[in-house]
Amino acid sequence: MSYPEAGYDLLPRYNLTRQGKVFTGNIAAAGVVLPIYSNNTQQCGLWNPAGTGVDLVLLRVAMTYVSTTGAAGGYVISQLTGLGSAVATGSSITAFTETAAVSDYPGGGFTSVAKFGQGATLTVVGASVTIKRGLGINQLVTTAADATTVPWKADIDFDGDVVITPGSAIFLAGNIATLTTWSGSLTWAEVSRVA
Repeated sequence: MSYPEAGYDLLPRYNLTRQGKVFTGNIAAAGVVLPIYSNNTQQCGLWNPAGTGVDLVLLRVAMTYVSTTGAAGGYVISQLTGLGSAVATGSSITAFTETAAVSDYPGGGFTSVAKFGQGATLTVVGASVTIKRGLGINQLVTTAADATTVPWKADIDFDGDVVITPGSAIFLAGNIATLTTWSGSLTWAEVSRVA
């Protein structure tokens, strides 16, 4: 199925969605302040527990401004590798409260194997976290009351080049300690691993 008016072929993504393999995790509408990537408490994470048998392929990150004057800096995807299938004392993730992911194919009864978490419920060993990639989403020192601020878009679609393998996790974070409160979402596909 091709949609030339859209400028691209939607079939592969539609097929994954129809098969119940695409999910979205949403940050609460009130939002969170995304910390520096090396902070011990993260605010938005996606964990592929060891033994799931699937790769998580990140499809989209969308960030929605909520409030607060920002600090000059940018946003990154950070990562942890070598993880197990559950939180444990002494491991790289010692707390991870899940927020239910939403199937992008409603009514199909599909459930994600990934663990999505948001809010101050993700405790990690910050020294173990590395930057996986910069997002190219930057923030200036802008106030919410600035009447001259024009609307902006803060989202990225990925082309299958950000993969979260079993036993690894990613976090949406800052390259600095950011101040702005953001809502938003992560969308991913769960694809069976190829030997």
